[in-house]
Amino acid sequence: MWRLYSQSRIHLDISARNLKFYPLSLACALEPGAPLESIRDIFNVELCDGETKLFSQLDTWELLNLKPETVFAIPERLENEFDISSSFLSAVMSKYLIQNLGKDVLEKKYNVTKPTRYFVGGTKHYSWPKGAAITGIGSDNIKDIPVDINARLDASKLDQLLQECLDEKRAVYAVVAIMGSTEHGAVDPLKDVWELRNKYQKLGLSFAIHADAAWGGYFASLLREEHKVGRGLPIDPDNKYVPELALSDHTRTQLDHLKYADSITIDPHKSGYIPYPGGGLCYRDGRMRFLVTWLNPDVYKDSDVNLEHLLWQPGFLTESLVYTRTDMGPYSEKLCLAMYTNWVTMDMGDPNLIVIPMNPIPAERNGGSPEEIQKQREYIRDHIVCRPNLELVRDDKAMALVREMGSDLSINAFACNFRLANGEINQDVVESNYLNTRIYERLSVTKIEDNIFDKPLFIMSTSMEQKVYDVCCNNLKRRLGVVGDQDLEILVNCVMSPFPTVSNFTKSVADDFKTIAHEEIERCLFRNTVTEDDFRFILQGTDKPYLTLLPMFNMANYRHQLILSCEIPANVMDIYRAERAKDPSATFFVGTTKDVKLDSILAGSFDAMLEKGLPVKNQPAPPRYASNFKVTNIKVLKDSPIDSKYLDRAFPDYMYFYLYGTNEQRHIEHMLVSSSNAQLTADQVNLDLTSGTLSEENISKGCILRLEDHRENIVFPVLPPNTPRFFKPETKLRVSIFQDPHGADAHGPGLTAPLSTATPIASGTMTLGKMVFADSVLLNGNPGEDEEPTARGKTLEERLNATRRSFIPEQTKHVDPYHKRRDKQAGWRHYLEENLSNIGHDTAGAGHRRPFH
Repeated sequence: MWRLYSQSRIHLDISARNLKFYPLSLACALEPGAPLESIRDIFNVELCDGETKLFSQLDTWELLNLKPETVFAIPERLENEFDISSSFLSAVMSKYLIQNLGKDVLEKKYNVTKPTRYFVGGTKHYSWPKGAAITGIGSDNIKDIPVDINARLDASKLDQLLQECLDEKRAVYAVVAIMGSTEHGAVDPLKDVWELRNKYQKLGLSFAIHADAAWGGYFASLLREEHKVGRGLPIDPDNKYVPELALSDHTRTQLDHLKYADSITIDPHKSGYIPYPGGGLCYRDGRMRFLVTWLNPDVYKDSDVNLEHLLWQPGFLTESLVYTRTDMGPYSEKLCLAMYTNWVTMDMGDPNLIVIPMNPIPAERNGGSPEEIQKQREYIRDHIVCRPNLELVRDDKAMALVREMGSDLSINAFACNFRLANGEINQDVVESNYLNTRIYERLSVTKIEDNIFDKPLFIMSTSMEQKVYDVCCNNLKRRLGVVGDQDLEILVNCVMSPFPTVSNFTKSVADDFKTIAHEEIERCLFRNTVTEDDFRFILQGTDKPYLTLLPMFNMANYRHQLILSCEIPANVMDIYRAERAKDPSATFFVGTTKDVKLDSILAGSFDAMLEKGLPVKNQPAPPRYASNFKVTNIKVLKDSPIDSKYLDRAFPDYMYFYLYGTNEQRHIEHMLVSSSNAQLTADQVNLDLTSGTLSEENISKGCILRLEDHRENIVFPVLPPNTPRFFKPETKLRVSIFQDPHGADAHGPGLTAPLSTATPIASGTMTLGKMVFADSVLLNGNPGEDEEPTARGKTLEERLNATRRSFIPEQTKHVDPYHKRRDKQAGWRHYLEENLSNIGHDTAGAGHRRPFH
């Protein structure tokens, strides 16, 4: 795909670049003493605003803004008006062309100080920046045009961008309209782009127009009069009748304006269903192809016919395209709408599932009330979904609504959400993304181990970036019921077969999808329902005990950064001190003896047990030194929720730790302000202060410690099971200490923001103690992904084992030759992934979590 699509992209970029700089090259050839000096005072040219001037008197801005057709006509005009032969002109111009001189030389000569822009719709294919990089235009000069709520190019935003270029005297190579985005099927308003060019040409700014119609160009063949189905059609007992269906008025209008584009890319192997690869680059003015034509003198002689820019491809593509068009007709648009009506009505009456198509139904699009929207959905369900095709086309009211619905082309983009156990709609973007990602993984082939026969249908997925899609993304989030500025993961249903619109096939596909979605919602509820569970705390300090919770970003029960002070019976503390003396580097945990809710622990006490280390599957249970003792007098030092809505979107510049303890023993816990992250805990750190003081009062009010030589936005994110290499026992680190500006229950985002301008109360060095705990597996894991979810809470061992499976591939054994070969390939891939991921990382940095990796 990259080779074919990018080949046309590179040719197009070369054309746009050479077109823009050709007048500068010609101006060089007309300078005094240059080969074309003789026509300096007689060769006139029309500017883009209609004025005619002597070419030699044009300034740089005017040279860069001639109309494309004006530039194309120059060689013919020179031959017709001044008898300058094409061979002479080619020989003369080769010395000055950008292909030979390079862009920098011409820009420097004509004082072009502001890089020329290349505007592309925000839904552009990923190859656009690549093509710009290859051709020297520079990927930074490919500028996105913001999209509207329908993921189409926003013409008003393009107007603003062009006005800015006009005001700055910045040239524009081209404006690209996406005629059917790969991910959403959205057709940009080419008509508006064409009208804007007409407007700005009158103001002195000209550019080429390209229509990226790789997806949508084939649909131009559908622009013909509809044939209304009469009442006298024969009966259709098997529901095999497939109706003709017109494109929407918007799509028809834009496709009709393809004739005004200077160039068009089209790939019939996409929406045309012909063998891959089949595509082409079309020019409105055939002379544009000469900007990219290079001849091999050993092959092409003067006697050769005029060379067109043709790419030969295998597979009888022309014949297959003709057959497809005549035999099948506009099939993909029919199936696209058939699936769209299922997405629109799928969640009606469903207590858990929410499905929202990116393209709203007409009632919603026109600002109807919730009652009007629901009424139209009911009409679609009762009068359109699963209705026999022949019966449907006889219903004028239903068909009028059908023509107003759906995607611009043959792609349906939509997203799913779910209701929580209490019936409320999930508002967390991250959890909605998790659901859509899980559905995608279930209904796609992403790993060599995947079996296509296990997939009842195939779904694509894409990320709707907030910074790119802006109002479109915000609108879809609002309709989904989620809140947040994170990117949104959505699903894409692309029509990949021209035939299955009959015999309720789409209903069967929709039912299979709904079954998978419900299974994955169970996993989402498991992650997002607070239940009784077992909890483990790292025990810090041998004088006064402190407890820090083992948190998890992806489990509601553990979405807390929790630091407690408490009292533990003296006999248990004596045992603990004795064992710590034997093994100072060991990590000891205090855990609940039964499943409880976290609120009951925070109420002041809980029944506990003391263990060294954490459980490991297929290994002996960790040593237990005390059971059924009471942890009392619990006080909360820090209880900061780590739900996604409370996290910063980016890692802070510095790495911050909570600092707490007594005058004799001080402990630290890494602040979890962003994900993916790592829990970094150490007790009995040694502070050697070179400025300021740290009093008991400072500690009691809460302090935050900052590492001066380790930047969090550089260190993170880490790939589990890796953790930061510097966090090892007895490591000395340069630090600054601040008074914590927040209360015990403060939450983000922005917890570290006040510290960027705060004055430290002390600074110096910190030496980590012998007990250092570092984890990235449990904190970032997704327990239960590879097993059936359950309604109850899981034990710590079950959670640990499940999270490890998120990062360690399962080894499946087969006996038949095919699967043996597949297993060998999978094993080799896993080996490479494991070893490559460890490059530059110290896996031993995970401290005493290493047995769990």
